[in-house]
Amino acid sequence: MGRAMVFSIAVAMGMVLSPESLIVVGNGVGRGGVYFILAVSLATILYVPNVLVQSIATVTGGETRFLKATLGPVTAGASSLCSRVAFTMFALPVLLSTAGFVFNETFLYWFPNFLFAHLLLLFIAVVNLLKREAAEVLQVCFVVLVLGGLLFLSVMGIARPPEDYLVLAPAGLVGNLKAMSMAIVIFVGFDLMYLSGRKGADDARPAMTALMLAALVFTLWGLASLFNVPLLTLSDSTVPYSRAARSIFGQSGRLVVGVVLIAGVAAAVNALLMGVGRMMTSMATEGILPRVFLKGRDRDAAPIIFLAGSGAAFMLLGFAGDERLLVYMKGALLFWLLHYAVLHVAVMFALREKRGGGIFMMSLMGAVVFIVAFVGAVCVFEQKGELIRSMLYIMAVGTGVAAFQAYVNRNNLR
Repeated sequence: MGRAMVFSIAVAMGMVLSPESLIVVGNGVGRGGVYFILAVSLATILYVPNVLVQSIATVTGGETRFLKATLGPVTAGASSLCSRVAFTMFALPVLLSTAGFVFNETFLYWFPNFLFAHLLLLFIAVVNLLKREAAEVLQVCFVVLVLGGLLFLSVMGIARPPEDYLVLAPAGLVGNLKAMSMAIVIFVGFDLMYLSGRKGADDARPAMTALMLAALVFTLWGLASLFNVPLLTLSDSTVPYSRAARSIFGQSGRLVVGVVLIAGVAAAVNALLMGVGRMMTSMATEGILPRVFLKGRDRDAAPIIFLAGSGAAFMLLGFAGDERLLVYMKGALLFWLLHYAVLHVAVMFALREKRGGGIFMMSLMGAVVFIVAFVGAVCVFEQKGELIRSMLYIMAVGTGVAAFQAYVNRNNLR
């Protein structure tokens, strides 16, 4: 396994291993038991068409250029802005505030949590701006810490037989469909690998490796949680990972999961800045974003400063713990699911003269799967009104920016 492949796997797993994914896994196990764990394996299979389509887009010159050529600049820009860019802006303060609280409550009580969050963001942004290779090495270190901690706690939790009788699932298959449907969101973000600049002929191999490794870790962690924590406790907790870690390994488990969470936040933030920053540079190159985002294009300087600056601004304004920001973040995450469907539709447009081909049929299946997943995720969300309202705002801004830039480009060509 070469260095490039190791770096690619680490970037692909960055967002997948974030604390938000661990919350989904913990709550999902609490509500669906073994059925949710089975759904994780099924979700991995459903992502296979995404991996292949992302590889096709990479070979044709990159996702941004491919979407622009097939669906037009407005659709290409709106889809990327409403999903990845919006998610990064809203997720950075949420993730970093989590790291700050964990550091404050687990390791140093006297250290201000938001100061830690800002310092962590500043450190990762500066490393990305100064030397991309150093950011890639850091990414590997962060991911190894997360994997090592989760695997250690999982083995400890599975090896120790449960003291009480286990309820493996609170209801039958049909009764657990709602919980199972959320398994598909934990793998959102694997495609940051394709955006971060590590491209090659074997792009599908590291992506598939990352998905399978993440599925294995989530399965083991889900079983360990299932064996050691009552389902009701997992389903209702906002920190199911902490409940499981304490039950498995006591106070030491709390320390281990603290390292896992901080490393998971760092991995997610680093992957988002690398991947989305490079994507925004590509969008500016293609005329989908203003040329100001081409400043320092070799290091993606302008996009990284914009994304990190927006995250810092949200934290300084006190939005990091605001429930509304969480809703906006989840709305952008669901748009990311829809973006996968858009990419499949783009492949279908490119192959519309070969409708019976295998790639066309695979993309058709992928588009249907992720449109259904998007609609289903919206329907099962508890605050549907707030979620839909936030998504409409995101869509209006993203589409407006893409349409305005297309209008400016048309006028410049006259």
